[in-house]
Amino acid sequence: MSKNAQPRLRDVRKVYRLLGECIEMGSDSTAWRAHLLQGLSNIIGARVGLYMHLHQPLQSDERLEDVVASGFLDTDQQALWQHYQEEQAQKDDPYHLSYFDNHHRPLRTRTLNEVVEARLWKRSRHYNDYIRACNLKDRITTSFRLGCENDSPLQTMVFHRDVVDGDFALSAKYLIKLSHHEMAGMLGKQLVIPGSRCDTGSLPRRMGQVLEQLLNGESEKQIATSLGISHHTVNHHVQRVYQHFGVNSRAKLIALLNGSHL
Repeated sequence: MSKNAQPRLRDVRKVYRLLGECIEMGSDSTAWRAHLLQGLSNIIGARVGLYMHLHQPLQSDERLEDVVASGFLDTDQQALWQHYQEEQAQKDDPYHLSYFDNHHRPLRTRTLNEVVEARLWKRSRHYNDYIRACNLKDRITTSFRLGCENDSPLQTMVFHRDVVDGDFALSAKYLIKLSHHEMAGMLGKQLVIPGSRCDTGSLPRRMGQVLEQLLNGESEKQIATSLGISHHTVNHHVQRVYQHFGVNSRAKLIALLNGSHL
C-alpha cells in the first residue's frame, strides 16, 4: 500500500467507534445496517451507500435480497434505484460482471478503476442509465461470503461518490476493507444477520414493543398499562413473540437473545 493510502488514525478510530454503535443496535438488522451505511459514508466521503445480499452471482438465478439504501437525494433517484432492482440491472453492468468473476476469497474489496476500464464503464447502459443519472461517480464495492459453501450469499456493500466530489481518497478502500473484516467476525453474534431468527427488526411494531418490555423485565400487566392495550392482547403478542423465536418462556427468550450477545 502506498504511503498516501494510509488512513488517518482518527478515521480508523471512527470505524471502530461506528462498529461499537452498530453492536448496540445489533438485534435489529434494519437499524444497524442503516447506521453502518451512513457512518461509513460519512467517514470516506461517499454520498450513496448500499447494503444487499447477493445470491448466485453471475448465474441465471442471480438475485438481490435484504437491500438497504442510503443517500439518494430525491424521489427520482429513489425510483431509479427501485427500477434497478426490479430490472436486475446489475446483470449487464461491466463492473459487476468483472468484480464477481472468480470470487473465491471470503472477503473482497475493490475500487472502480481496479475492476473495469474507464472507457468501457462510461459506454455502458448501467453507467448512463443509473450512475450518471444520479450524479454519481467513483465506486467501492466490498463483499463477504456468509457461509462456507460456494453458493452461500455474498454480503455486499457499495459506496458511490458524488460527481462533484471527484474520486475517493486512496485511504477509503483501506477503511472499507477494515470495517468489513471486523464486521465479519460479529455477524450472527453481536450483529444479527437479516432475516435470522434473532432479528428483532423483522417483527411488527407492536410485537417489537412487547419484546422490548419483556426483556426489560416488565410483567404482562405492566406492559398492558404502558402500551394502553388489554392484558389479553399483550398475552397474544407475547405468544407470537415466543413463536417467532422458537421458545416457550421468557427465560428461554432471554437466554436465546443473551446467547447471541444482543
